[in-house]
Amino acid sequence: MHTTCFYNHPPADDTTMGLGLQTAYNDIGKGEAFVLVHGYTGSKLDFQDQLPWFADRYRVIAIDQRGHGESSNLGPYSLNQSVTDLIRFLDGLDIERCHLLGHSLGGMVVMRTLLDAPQRFASAILMDTAPHGITLYPENIRKLLNQKVADEGCATLLEGMQGQPQNSATQRGIDYLGEAEHWRRIRTKLEQMDPAAFAQLGMAISEQAPVTEQLSEITLPVSIIVGSEDKPFVGPAKLMQKKLPDSQLLRIKKAGHCPQYENAEAWRAAVDAHFAFAGNHAA
Repeated sequence: MHTTCFYNHPPADDTTMGLGLQTAYNDIGKGEAFVLVHGYTGSKLDFQDQLPWFADRYRVIAIDQRGHGESSNLGPYSLNQSVTDLIRFLDGLDIERCHLLGHSLGGMVVMRTLLDAPQRFASAILMDTAPHGITLYPENIRKLLNQKVADEGCATLLEGMQGQPQNSATQRGIDYLGEAEHWRRIRTKLEQMDPAAFAQLGMAISEQAPVTEQLSEITLPVSIIVGSEDKPFVGPAKLMQKKLPDSQLLRIKKAGHCPQYENAEAWRAAVDAHFAFAGNHAA
């Protein structure tokens, strides 16, 4: 376990009901900052086991996005708002320049952050993500889930998740953490998530304006990491590699949407390969 820190955004940064946003984060190690941004329904828990791997070389920071984890459940929820939150968080911690990793929804946020403030970043990793909309559920299913979550909270989804057969990649992740710990973390993340964030960000993921053509403006070193079994994101990973001028594509075998669990050793090697790639460009 890592100690949770909190950054209180000044009230002027968030005018919703006159309240300020509180961002929860883990912060270990010393050196250049390496900031990890989790995906939809996730939290900093998604990187809990991985932070020490890099803390001998980097200051590793995993955040909870607005509406997730221990951060404030405070709307509005949108990709643009998440970009603003991330920049203001870095400002608040006096991080002038850092490396970024964005997973899934976090990758969508990271792409837009790189476009908005490229001077703030040394390199980036885009992990199992897309530069355009991805449909998570058919519209009728999405409406039913949103209503169920609004009525009963996000944790109501847990029973259905546990009742589904797990594919081989997901099962490898369960085996890595242990079944009890895997489901404990899922429950914790769902219990912490704001139902409004579930609905609004789920819609944002599917209906976002694409940034595909704008990726050519990102000139810093970018590695695209994707689990070879993460079928919805393999195509977008190839597309991003084609559009980003200074990039490499790293496929993680025997992994799906969460390769940091599902093939942890290969994922760590891919992140190390990214830093070697970025270092060669900086030299």
